[in-house]
Amino acid sequence: MSPKSRAIHKETATTVGTGLLINYPLNLFGLYICMDVLDMSSSVAIGTSITVAMTFVAYTRVYTIRRWFNDR
Repeated sequence: MSPKSRAIHKETATTVGTGLLINYPLNLFGLYICMDVLDMSSSVAIGTSITVAMTFVAYTRVYTIRRWFNDR
């Protein structure tokens, strides 16, 4: 495996791994906020709200990881 390919695998594993570590707890927290705090009952509204929040978090996370790997 070439050094460039190894770096791509490392970046991909970092992106996927941090996604798992951040998104699962964020999803549970989003469900708690939507269902227990805001008393939402529509699955479409809950799913859309959580998806919007997770999209902003994912964009920031992936952007930060790409910058870190490109600056090395």
